[in-house]
Amino acid sequence: MQNGLNSPGPFTIFLVFSAGLLTSLGPCSLSLLPVTIAYIGGTEKNKFKIISFSGGVVFSLVALGAASGFLGKIYGQIPSYYTSFVALLAIIMGLNLLGILKFQFPNGPDIKIIEDKIPTFIAPFAIGTTFGLASSPCITPVLATLLAWVSQAKNPIISIIFLFFFGIGQVTPLIIAGATAENLKQFLALRKFSQIIPTLSGIFLVSLGLLNLFSNWI
Repeated sequence: MQNGLNSPGPFTIFLVFSAGLLTSLGPCSLSLLPVTIAYIGGTEKNKFKIISFSGGVVFSLVALGAASGFLGKIYGQIPSYYTSFVALLAIIMGLNLLGILKFQFPNGPDIKIIEDKIPTFIAPFAIGTTFGLASSPCITPVLATLLAWVSQAKNPIISIIFLFFFGIGQVTPLIIAGATAENLKQFLALRKFSQIIPTLSGIFLVSLGLLNLFSNWI
């Protein structure tokens, strides 16, 4: 993991992209998909909306990544126990996804309220940015752990790269579903299988956190 932070390679980037893709296919994320597509329109003439909205999501995640990287750089002398903190955070977030530790995350912004207050030409980008910042409960635990992890790199560029690819993974289903109504139906059909994604994510985060703690103590 530390090698991945210091010298991000294709495999590490693929894992981060996969994390974004899988969390976007979680049940709470798929539940927001019809609302999002209804706003975007999902037709040829609304390609601008799709690109603008997706760009807003990716931009917000990149901004979060940059902030994490800068914080890591500012507090450059990160204590050795910070890695233990990241491991504990991963365990807590994993237990939340498993339903063992229950605390509520935001369900996503109200599109109508934002659209009424933002000029039409930048509304899709602004709403996408808000969606990226107010992630669904399926995404927030993974995103929080990822942000804490990348902050250890103390390098804003590396943090931005990771969050960029996480964001691309996040918007991939949206772009595909927005192309045709048939694609949206196929994604919604995945909901009966998507229930397992938070469980798998939770098991992964808890396992990752425990392994990191053990590696620090041994």
